[in-house]
Parts: sequence; structure tokens; C-alpha cells
Amino acid sequence: MFGYVRAYKPELKFKEYDVYKGVYCSLCKSLLRRYSPFGQLFLTYDAAFMALCLLSASQDCTPMHPSRCCYNPCKKCYACEKNETLDFCADVSVLMAYYKILDDLHDAGFVRKIGAALLYPAVWCMHKKAQKAQPQAERVIADAMRRQADCEKDLSCTADAAAEPSADALRRLVALRSGNEDLQHMFYLLGKFVYVIDAVDDIEKDIRRRNFNPLMEKFRQTDTDFSAYGMYLLNLNIGEMLRCFDRLQFGQNEALIYNVLFNGLYNSALYVTGAHKSQEVDK
Repeated sequence: MFGYVRAYKPELKFKEYDVYKGVYCSLCKSLLRRYSPFGQLFLTYDAAFMALCLLSASQDCTPMHPSRCCYNPCKKCYACEKNETLDFCADVSVLMAYYKILDDLHDAGFVRKIGAALLYPAVWCMHKKAQKAQPQAERVIADAMRRQADCEKDLSCTADAAAEPSADALRRLVALRSGNEDLQHMFYLLGKFVYVIDAVDDIEKDIRRRNFNPLMEKFRQTDTDFSAYGMYLLNLNIGEMLRCFDRLQFGQNEALIYNVLFNGLYNSALYVTGAHKSQEVDK
């Protein structure tokens, strides 16, 4: 996941925002405890949302208590105590970061390759620890990366087919912590959403760099409103996720999770597709 899965703050109540930040801070503390301050570089709102859903669906979240952040000790925050679900999400964050760095070393431009090479030794050590803690999650992510590489060799691959490896990986990761099939399918759809919105967001850059993008042909069709097409694809996924949400029981965090799935994802989609309306790009 890439930062598109965030709450829409204007629609949150104060107590909901406290819970949202509390899970985020708790995941940050888990990364610090398990992987040193360097591990906190891989903290994302996307992983925090996974933790929030898993905790809420299982009613596994311990009560939050006042805490302090070592980076801002003057400001109080709320955090959960040590929790297996949070530790799982921290391990998954590190595993995903490791494979993202491998991908950058293989496919990125010169500057990103240099950055990835500098990070690689430390992340490799962290990956070994995460792999030992979560061997099944490691196999799921490694398999998804192999399948994704195979998809990208097929220039005729559709957006739906190209999104399948990452979507299936998210479903399988959630299945390691929850047997709820509706929750698993919701994250499968979320994986598709994230892949498609990233493809929409990067379309001009991928064309310039000749990178694989399953939406490239659609973008080059001069009679197609690409922004409207991208919004259509993203709205399909949001609608399906909300159908799964209606069948789930998230307890007191239900309104917060709805905010992310509807308000948050919809505004991410508006932001990304809106960027293409104001740019003149050589197709």
C-alpha cells in the first residue's frame, strides 16, 4: 500500500480521531520496539488501517492509555499496550518495505536506485527478523512479487489482472489473522483499489520512463476522458468494499472505518484523478 488509504479528518469526531491516531502511534511504537528507530521509517497510514480493522473485527484492542512520543515528548498521545496484531502489522510493514527496496534496485531510476542501495543493508537485517517472526507472511509477499513481475512482462495485461497479485496478497495476509471471509474480501478489494489508484497517479511518469502501466493504452486514446475513466474504476472498488463493510461488525470503531473506506478513499480518488484534468500531457 502507498499512502492513499487515509481518514478524512473534516468528517471525524474528536474521539474517532483519537482512536485513529492511537492505532497509528501504537504501530509506530511496535516498530520502534521490534526494529529500532530505523524501523519507524516504514510506518504508514495504510498499515495502521489494517491494524485498526483487524483489532476492531476481533475486539482485540486493549484499552488505550496516555503515552508520550520520543520525537515530541511535550505532547501527549494515546496508544495501545503491546499487542500481537500490532506486532504482526509492524512485521508486515518491514517485509513490504524490503520487497519495495528490491523492486527499486531492479526497476527504479538512478537516484532511487542509489537511495535503495544505501538502505538495503539495514533493511536486509530487519527483513531477516521479520521473516523469522512471520514466515507465512513472507511467503505471501514473495509470491505476490513474483506474480507481479510475471504480469508486467505481458504488455497486454489488463488493469484487473495486473492488480490481482497485490490484491490477493492483502487478502491472504488478513487471513493469517482473521478467518472472517468478508474482511478478507474487503482487503482484497482494497488491494485492487490501491494498485489502480497508483497506476492512475503514475501514468504520465510511467509513459515518460517507459515503465509498465496497464492503463497506458487507455490514456493514449484521445477520445477517452481518462480522469472520468479512472474515477469510474476506483468508485467500483469503493462500492464493493462498502458492501463488505455492511456485513461486518466493527463495534465502536465502525464509523471511523467507514470514514476511511468512503470519505478517505473517495477524496484520494478525487485528488489523483483531478490532477490529470489540469495537466497537458503529450499522449
